[in-house]
Amino acid sequence: MTDTHQNKLHKNESTNKRRYLPSAERKREILKAAFDEFSHRGFLGTSLERIAARAGISKSGIYAHYNSKDDVFEDMLRSTLLPPEGNTFELSDTCEAATLSCLVDEYLNQLYERLSNPDVQAMFRLLMTESGRVPDLAQYWGQQLLDQNYTANQAFFQLGIQRGLIRPDVSSSDYLQAASPSLMWLMVLLVLGPQHSPVPFEEVRLLHKRLLIERLQPVSA
Repeated sequence: MTDTHQNKLHKNESTNKRRYLPSAERKREILKAAFDEFSHRGFLGTSLERIAARAGISKSGIYAHYNSKDDVFEDMLRSTLLPPEGNTFELSDTCEAATLSCLVDEYLNQLYERLSNPDVQAMFRLLMTESGRVPDLAQYWGQQLLDQNYTANQAFFQLGIQRGLIRPDVSSSDYLQAASPSLMWLMVLLVLGPQHSPVPFEEVRLLHKRLLIERLQPVSA
C-alpha cells in the first residue's frame, strides 16, 4: 500500500469519526469555525461553504444544525456575548460586600474581565464593522447587549441597596450609566489598539471605581 493511499484512508477514517460527534459537540465545532470566518471576512464575506470547510464537514452537515448563515451568526453571537451567566451579578467568596468599595470592586472585576476577553472583543469589533453593512442585525444585537447590561447592573444595584451600601433612590438611568466608562475604554481599545490607548487600563478602572462610589454612596444622616 502506497503512502498516498494510506493518507487517504486516514483522512477518510478521520472524516467518518467527525460525522458521528454528539450534536452539542458538533455545534461547538461549527461555531468555532464560524467565529474564525466571521472575524476575518465579516458577515457578507462569509459563506456556509467556508464555515463547513473550516469545520471539516460538508455544507449539509451545517444544515443538520442550522437553517441559514444568519442562524449560525446569531448563535455564535449569543454564545459569545450572551452566555447564560451573563445576566447575573454574584459575589465571590473573597468578598462579603461589607463595604461599598468591596461591592464595587466585585462588580468591576466581573465587568472588566468580561470585556477583556479576546473573543468578546472580536465580536464587538465585528458588530462595529458590520453596523453599516447589515444595520438591522447590528442594531438588534446592540439592543440585546444593552438589555443584558441593564439586567446585570440592576442585580448589582439591588444587592447594594439590600445591604444598605447603595442609596435606595437609584434610577433606571443609573443602571444604564454604571458600565459607561468600561464601554468607552473598550471602544477606544478597539479603534486605537491597546498600545495607543490614551489612558492605561488601571487608571480607567480606578476612575470608574471612584465615579461609582461618589454616585452611589448613601447620604449621611
